[in-house]
Amino acid sequence: METINKKYDLKIEVLTPLSIDAGAEKDWVKGVDFVVNKGKIYKLNLKKIVKEGVNIDRLTSFFASKNEQKIINLITEPKLEKVSDFVMTLPADSPNDIKAFVKNQLTGKPILAGSSLKGAIRSILFDYLRVRERDEKQVFGSSVKGDEFMRFIKISDAEFDGSSLVNTKIFNLQKKKDWVGGWKHGGKETGYTFKSNGFNTIYECLKPSQSGFASIMLSLSQFDKIKNHLYLQKKRDILNNDLFKVINNHTKEYLEKEKAFFENYSADKTDLIIESIDKLLNLIPSDNSYCILKMSAGSGFHSITGDWQFDDYSNGQLDRKRADKKDLKTAGKILPKSRKIAVWGEHFDLMGFVKLTAISEKEKENERLKIEALAREQAEKERLQKEEQERLENELKKREEEFARLYKLAEDAYSAEQWSEVLQYVESAVCIFPDRLSRFDSLKSIANENIKLQEQQKLVEEAKRKEEEERRIANEIPLAEKIAGASKIPTLCGNTKQWMKQNSLESLSDEDKQVLKSKLLDLCESMKEKEVKKQISSALKDLKTVLGQDLAQQWFNEIVNK
Repeated sequence: METINKKYDLKIEVLTPLSIDAGAEKDWVKGVDFVVNKGKIYKLNLKKIVKEGVNIDRLTSFFASKNEQKIINLITEPKLEKVSDFVMTLPADSPNDIKAFVKNQLTGKPILAGSSLKGAIRSILFDYLRVRERDEKQVFGSSVKGDEFMRFIKISDAEFDGSSLVNTKIFNLQKKKDWVGGWKHGGKETGYTFKSNGFNTIYECLKPSQSGFASIMLSLSQFDKIKNHLYLQKKRDILNNDLFKVINNHTKEYLEKEKAFFENYSADKTDLIIESIDKLLNLIPSDNSYCILKMSAGSGFHSITGDWQFDDYSNGQLDRKRADKKDLKTAGKILPKSRKIAVWGEHFDLMGFVKLTAISEKEKENERLKIEALAREQAEKERLQKEEQERLENELKKREEEFARLYKLAEDAYSAEQWSEVLQYVESAVCIFPDRLSRFDSLKSIANENIKLQEQQKLVEEAKRKEEEERRIANEIPLAEKIAGASKIPTLCGNTKQWMKQNSLESLSDEDKQVLKSKLLDLCESMKEKEVKKQISSALKDLKTVLGQDLAQQWFNEIVNK
């Protein structure tokens, strides 16, 4: 920045998660301003909810009790996104309100206020300008007199496209034998090991790689109209060309002290914090062509006005010679003991670092076009992702419906004892969701057992059928052949009876009667009279079945009384 009395365009690049507090009244309250469903935060919009026809009286009662689940049930899950201003991924569980980022009331976009930038710069300049003075009015001058130095530095607001949610954890010192560092996980719980949940606060932040634009006016000519400035030359140099230099020197000193602090009070993950600090240190340019500035939420005591009272953060003790009177009572104590760390992905960052670069109008326009192109690219990417997500959701819905249909068919087949069909439906269902195989263990087991029984039954029935078939074939011979081998009258009558059954005969033909009678008389001729009477009496019942009662009795009488 070589010229004076000139308005410079500033490119503001976010280096670590940046939060500009919108005020406690703007913080998001769980169960009122937002709900969490399946790992996502839905920032509710009351006007959109009313438009969707949700029962407001019931909803109001749920808001009063902060009953998140009843709110979701009332709105219904499919409508959640439609009634929300935006949807964000939840970085961690937290019982605390979400710290909201200040917004442009017209556009709803995040705003980095010029006053916030100016406040951060003011703290640095106070440390740089003062020698012995502890009173800011002594160092900067008085607004009443019109010589207040910061009135000669004017910075506009910068607007950004969007925000994200970032989890923060407290790195804390605790007194044991010596002071040791650790992570705060509860009111009285500080431990060496890092845990993502417990005593955390979620901030709405600008994430690294986001950029915005502001302007800065350095009014050296107006400053020169006022005489008797304290630290006159230093102030002229700041307004002329030293502002970035002063900021960079302060940031470098601050980061080196913070690095020493985490090296001295090391714990789990502090190596990642130190790695992040080293990256910031490496970004500070030797030619001061841009500057690295820390500001906003999470800045901590050491990055604001009180920092000049400390020479060494790793020691952390106030210098009695430098201490403000109101802080003398704390001299000799470790102050402050805690640091707020932004945790996102594998990153562990000190919050609120930005890069300020003075650019030309042409550079600003090129950057604007670049940002717009990236925004369009990101919007297209998000559109495609949303389409793909919808496609996957629809596909999943269809798969679920088909799975449910096959499951129902399997159950119906089970009830109908159609065991093969049970296995077929189960196999088809498992092809859709292989991980659900265990659901069918009982069905499969019973179906397989019954199929085994059915197969065994088939084998028995087949053997029986074969036996019957063999018997049938054996009886498809003339009666004479069937009874030829009979040597006893009961056997003769039994074989005849069986032959008639196998041939589905109700009675014998006259020819077959003669065949039977001839065979019967032949057997009688070969036996003694007493044996004939005995066998014929024994076979009489079967004989009656074969011949009929009258004819059988007639043959009996003829043979016995012969």
